[in-house]
Amino acid sequence: MSGVPRFSVAIPTYNRLRTFLPEAIRGVLRQSFADFELIVSDNGSTDGTSDHVRSLADPRVRLVRHQATMPAGEHFAALLREAQGEYVILHQDDDLLHRDFLLRADAAFREFPSAVMYGTPIWRQVHGRGYHSRLMRPRAGHDDMAILSDEPVLFEGDYAAVQFFDPIRQFLHPTLAMRNTALRAIGGFDPGSTFQSDLVTQARLLFQGPLVYDPRPGGVSRVHLTNFMRTKSKAFRKSFFRASYLEIIASFERAGVRWQPLLEEYLGKLSEKEIIACLYEWTYYRAPVELQNIGFAALRRTQNSRGRYLRRCLTKLGVRNIVRHWMSRRANEPQERRGD
Repeated sequence: MSGVPRFSVAIPTYNRLRTFLPEAIRGVLRQSFADFELIVSDNGSTDGTSDHVRSLADPRVRLVRHQATMPAGEHFAALLREAQGEYVILHQDDDLLHRDFLLRADAAFREFPSAVMYGTPIWRQVHGRGYHSRLMRPRAGHDDMAILSDEPVLFEGDYAAVQFFDPIRQFLHPTLAMRNTALRAIGGFDPGSTFQSDLVTQARLLFQGPLVYDPRPGGVSRVHLTNFMRTKSKAFRKSFFRASYLEIIASFERAGVRWQPLLEEYLGKLSEKEIIACLYEWTYYRAPVELQNIGFAALRRTQNSRGRYLRRCLTKLGVRNIVRHWMSRRANEPQERRGD
């Protein structure tokens, strides 16, 4: 391939040759838009991954081989430094891209040249319920016609980033493309010391410009027993998600962007059921109490009486999560007093 490609699709992988990697690669190589490079980064695999990639003999494919296995954040950061395209897609080795994803992304960036990111919903398989996806909420509110119109919508970056507090991710890798110059301007992909480096990077990027959002699903996030989070203990998951919320808040604060009013506005677009789903996660994982308080205030505004509000809290969140919220508030009280 000569010249700068329009897109760089980057697949980090480790020992997935016998399962998901070949399909992920085929999904990229079958794209209806031809101007791209595919970088496969082998993070010290022992299953013949590098030999398989070399055997493809496709000029669009480039192999990067690491002899020693790197931490995930460092691996992603190193991989995206290899990307030469105008726009980059970080593509997990167990997911799939829609064959028109790059075509749609190219059209969206041409229509909205100020955008630093293009994103779409992603299909997820729910056992016994088929495939599901969920749309982001524009500031103007949800409109069913948006599903049928196939027209991208421009989101202000900070309003898009605040939706990372929602435990149901409406846009995530691989169905998002990032402007490479903007990514380099913020120092590249955040290597992080934890597993939240992807969300931190996306938030930092969105503080630089808007997201162009396409309502058409752009791929499949595959659900299987070896998904990262499914292999971890309950204690790890609790620590992980609490750290996620802390790091997202820190990203907003470092950028000087007030997340509280943005989150209040966002929750105002959600139904009672969706707010309860957020609150369930925030109390269960003991997210920062300020985040929980904003959620409870949003739920209270959806109720026509205090009695009904209390019943919804008890029946939908459960006594244990109410106790967790109370304990979070108690733990935060000394800090609040010192701030008075």
